[in-house]
Amino acid sequence: MPEAGWVFNIQRFSLHDGPGIRTTVFMKGCPLRCLWCHNPEGLESRPQVRLTSSLCTHCGRCAEACEHGGHTVTPDSHDLHLEDCVRCGQCVEACYAGAVEMVGSRMTTEEAMAVVRRDVPFYDQSKGGMTLSGGEPMAQFAFTREMLQTARAEAIGTAMETSAFCPWERLEELLPLLDLLMVDLKHTDDARHRELTGVSNVPILANLVRLSEVGIPLILRTPWIPGRNAEEPFLEGLIDFVSGLPKKPPIEFMPYHRLGLSKWESLGSDATMDHETPAATKADVQPWIDRCARAGLEATIR
Repeated sequence: MPEAGWVFNIQRFSLHDGPGIRTTVFMKGCPLRCLWCHNPEGLESRPQVRLTSSLCTHCGRCAEACEHGGHTVTPDSHDLHLEDCVRCGQCVEACYAGAVEMVGSRMTTEEAMAVVRRDVPFYDQSKGGMTLSGGEPMAQFAFTREMLQTARAEAIGTAMETSAFCPWERLEELLPLLDLLMVDLKHTDDARHRELTGVSNVPILANLVRLSEVGIPLILRTPWIPGRNAEEPFLEGLIDFVSGLPKKPPIEFMPYHRLGLSKWESLGSDATMDHETPAATKADVQPWIDRCARAGLEATIR
């Protein structure tokens, strides 16, 4: 019986999720709740209602169709109240303008791989392939494993972006199916990590040590968030931790951007980052790169 999983986007011709030209499959569901999350549509494992305000004609059909009071529509505004939403999709069907949509669809491995296969010639020419991201691919382990098995059998390059917040045994099982692993590290201090993400970093750090020991191609991805983890204790902890690994992975700093703010609003939720927090620039992050370089570590900006 083929596996199936919840996917909220399949992005073709991606250039930032591994080497070459890639197709990135974004999966729903994540155990972390990072304050700066820029893909909030990937947090829940279930489909979610999303509103694109610029497409709304304020006809009110969605409000009439919803039995749970999920939409308040006036000639000038459209507000979401999705606390009691049952994901029935009636509001989506009623919206002829396409302003209301359901984010997340149930796809079999074959359905998802059919999209991935469209760009095989580009993978071959650029040494690219398929990347699994999210959300968190490890939250849908069986689906993730079958996707990687299928890609491996068809000689399609494989990569995965993960928080590594999972049992080592599951991560270890996938290693023979992966050409590259990109692990996000939000903070090295456990108490601070809990404040920023809602979970402990103990299993993440332990998994990173083991990944370094087995020697799989690994990239450490580190978001750089003003007022959150862009602080001296994290930089010191990051340098100390990576310097102590058996094989030191390159670090990719990812400067904070504000694109996720509107996504939270489109899902009927309040953004977990305030609107006053500025986007980070290369100049902001450069001192961290310089400090890493002086410590003998490879660091770049993604």
